[in-house]
Amino acid sequence: MGDNMYYGASHLIMKKAEVLRLNTTPAETAMWDYLKRNDWNLKFRRQHAIEKYVADFYCHSLKLVIELDNSVHNNEDIKINDAAREMRIKEFGITVLLFPNEAVFKNLPQIIKEIGETVNLLQQKFHLPHLGTPLGDGGKNEINSQQNRPPLHRGTPLGDGGKKEALSVIKIGGNIIDDETKLSSFLKDYAGIEGKKILVHGGGKLATRIAEAMGIQQQMIDGRRITDAETLKVATMVYAGYINKNIVAQLQAQGCNAIGLCGADGNVIQSHKRSTNSPLGIGGIDYGFAGDVDTINSNLLQTLLDNGFSVVLSPITHNKEGQLLNTNADTIAQETAKALGSLYDVSLIYSFEKSGVLLDANDDATVIPTINPCYYEQLKAGQKIFAGMIPKLDNAFAALSSGVSKVIIGKAEQLQNLLTGTSGTTITQH
Repeated sequence: MGDNMYYGASHLIMKKAEVLRLNTTPAETAMWDYLKRNDWNLKFRRQHAIEKYVADFYCHSLKLVIELDNSVHNNEDIKINDAAREMRIKEFGITVLLFPNEAVFKNLPQIIKEIGETVNLLQQKFHLPHLGTPLGDGGKNEINSQQNRPPLHRGTPLGDGGKKEALSVIKIGGNIIDDETKLSSFLKDYAGIEGKKILVHGGGKLATRIAEAMGIQQQMIDGRRITDAETLKVATMVYAGYINKNIVAQLQAQGCNAIGLCGADGNVIQSHKRSTNSPLGIGGIDYGFAGDVDTINSNLLQTLLDNGFSVVLSPITHNKEGQLLNTNADTIAQETAKALGSLYDVSLIYSFEKSGVLLDANDDATVIPTINPCYYEQLKAGQKIFAGMIPKLDNAFAALSSGVSKVIIGKAEQLQNLLTGTSGTTITQH
């Protein structure tokens, strides 16, 4: 049976499973904490490839799949895909158990009891040693027929099964954060945005002022900060601490139920320390404790969004080895938008103190309405773009090429117009 435990899954599905293992939802993490040390002495695998699907948890000796779902799969079209997926998995003789995410947090013992009852039945079916259930009922009570359970609600890797829900990923610039009046006005507008939304913030000006007041010299190269050990401490205090929580508190005052995270929280953004050999380290530049994004925990973000939270992301990430890293906020916005592009119809908005990308950085009336890759190269060659705009535009083009629907750069005070594309600079691929 060992050779067949993946049921002919392709290399692409195997890779998808690897990515999902790095982006588990809180409910999946809670379930895995039990299954990896279960009282049945069974080996479970998490995010396991089965033909063209990825199961949340799989026990090969019992041919048992355990799936957790969330509210996004209540969409009728997705239910049809989910039912087809469950039917296909069962064709391999696999038993499928489904539980909603919220049940894991509300009544995990009951879920474990139900799994235990199924385990006992399957042990009898496959003539395996009978170990009883962890709650001591010995498997005497048969579980309800599978036909009474709801269909598997996870969707397939082959499509979203219907029209995607809109998601706005909005990055707010440091100059707006520095101005209490402008920030308050912006957050009021942001709170009024309908639908799902994520706010990404930096705060470079405040971090620079505090660092300099502490006698910590700051160095910038092409709009990117050199982060030594002391600067990292300041950045963490300012970005993940004061700025993040101040924004969350103000949004709560506007009736927007926000939750603030840095990259280490829930492993939402995992990065690696930038190498001098990376594209951003040309010329042997050592950016110190600067992080380049590896993965975004899209499942965690989806769970929070589906439960009504507006997520506020600070630009402090981690490498999952205990090291915090300072990461460009524009890059975080871009990577977050890209990661969620398969789940939502994503608009990426870079909002800051300028009216858009300007031909003259000192003249707000010189907004460039549209920029495509060819024009971008001309602007750079003619030195028409100031340093801080270069990484922003690089990220914009990268997002468009990775499934983001639209990218717009413009004035924070015109947020509603930016969302409709009636102001600012629209970045296009052609």
